[in-house]
Amino acid sequence: MSINDTQDSPPLSPVPPTQKALALWRRRSARLVAVIAVVVIVYAVVVTLYAASGRIANDADVTPNPGGVTVVLTPKTINPLTETISMELELTPSTEIEANDSITLDQAVTLVLSPVSGSQTMQFAKDAIPGTQPVTSFAPGAVEQWPFDTYRSEIFIQAYAEKNGVLEPIDTKVIYKGYMPGWSLSADRVTHGEMIQTAEGLKPAYFAQLTASRSGSTFAFGFLLLALMVVLPILQLFVAISVFRGFRKVEPSFLSWMGAMLFAIIPLRSFLPGAPPVGSWIDFVVVLWVIVALISGIVVYVIAWMRWGSPAAPIIEPPPATTPAPAPTHTPPG
Repeated sequence: MSINDTQDSPPLSPVPPTQKALALWRRRSARLVAVIAVVVIVYAVVVTLYAASGRIANDADVTPNPGGVTVVLTPKTINPLTETISMELELTPSTEIEANDSITLDQAVTLVLSPVSGSQTMQFAKDAIPGTQPVTSFAPGAVEQWPFDTYRSEIFIQAYAEKNGVLEPIDTKVIYKGYMPGWSLSADRVTHGEMIQTAEGLKPAYFAQLTASRSGSTFAFGFLLLALMVVLPILQLFVAISVFRGFRKVEPSFLSWMGAMLFAIIPLRSFLPGAPPVGSWIDFVVVLWVIVALISGIVVYVIAWMRWGSPAAPIIEPPPATTPAPAPTHTPPG
């Protein structure tokens, strides 16, 4: 290709301004749509996890076996600090134990519960309507591992019916039911090799086991809040370093904004679901270093203010006032 051919070739036509603006608008629109899609997906996931949590995974039948009773335990609250679960106990008798009115008991029923806090026995009198009773069971766990902490409660319950003044063991079915937001609950029946005496002879002693762990909504809420806490020092350090390097002008009022971000950490920390106690792993892994980074950002900004800030105008004191000297007097010669 010769030089003349190069010189004779038509120049490249510039891209019209309208096409540049259209391409820029499309890129910005795509980013905006992507951000909105991420926000909607995160919101939908959190709401879905919250709606799916709390219900006990148990499909057991409440109907008691003939001649027996069903004990229904409904969890109400979980106290991670005391490692206990508060529940309501409801007794459902079979038709053989009910009176003719199908409401009251035809026989006195005694429940033996172990291990629980308080009395290990519970009485349901004859000719009385069996009402609900509060029960507090022990549930070992480790709250400092929030939100990975798990609590497991095991209760042995055996019912006895009074016949001719003698307590005789009867068939006892124990189930869990209910709903507790923020927790993932599962029920099971386990045995540890103990045997109990029944009307049919020795039988394994079954414990009603309830396992409680943090729900998926708690995980999503907690980690999203921790992520927002991490964003705060990133923004503050970005501003402080930009000012220190001279890329932006020093604004002393920004120190108030930085201080507000520092004092906002404690309310955000206390807003975590489940209120993990101070000293949990998140304090050592996240919260402590967020506070350190925020204070570091304030220090950097103060140094930048000392480096680039306008010095104060010198104070010029007015010269001291002087008293004018008296004019000399001349005495005429006499």
